[in-house]
Amino acid sequence: FIFNIIEQAPNRKSKQEGSYLTIPVHRCIDLAQPELLQVLELPFNQAQYCICMPDQWKKHFDHIFPSSNFPNYSYYKSYIALASTTKDVDLVKIRARLKKEFNKLAWAPWILADHMWGT
Repeated sequence: FIFNIIEQAPNRKSKQEGSYLTIPVHRCIDLAQPELLQVLELPFNQAQYCICMPDQWKKHFDHIFPSSNFPNYSYYKSYIALASTTKDVDLVKIRARLKKEFNKLAWAPWILADHMWGT
């Protein structure tokens, strides 16, 4: 999930200007760890942010797990593979554990139902 957030980080209008992300492309895989989203130091040279109330934070989680709108993201493929081999009662427990981990994050992209980054 963290890698997909970094991988899909918004770019400037001109490709020549590059991404807003301050992480070099060759380091994205190495730095795509939960700790990246557990601190308020955003890895962007420009960002707009909003402090979420608990209900909005829950909506962000619900858009991610499960969301049929991100079928090409590696985390989603892994989640669906797990869900297809897991009993419903166990999947509820897994989702609760994912929510617990998600709640440890200090920030997340402004996730819309059909976009990882609402820009």
